Amino acid sequence: MAVRKWYLDRALASYPSLKAVIGELTLEEVIAALDLESGTLRRRSLIDRLISRAVRLNEVSFNRQLKEKYHHGKSTQDPVQG
Repeated sequence: MAVRKWYLDRALASYPSLKAVIGELTLEEVIAALDLESGTLRRRSLIDRLISRAVRLNEVSFNRQLKEKYHHGKSTQDPVQG
């Protein structure tokens, strides 16, 4: 997947603009932003937030992979308690 330039630009513009778009960023976009921002060594708080997002995206993806593998494609939702 290609990195969406508009989202990358917004993510790196300022911490408030990062907060506005961080939920929309893909893992590739987060990594691209980290690569660019870490090269400047300016904003540690922005780098820390991007790292947190990358970790969360990997956690969600890994969770989904494990459920698909070990639930053998069955529904991963718990049955409704009644």
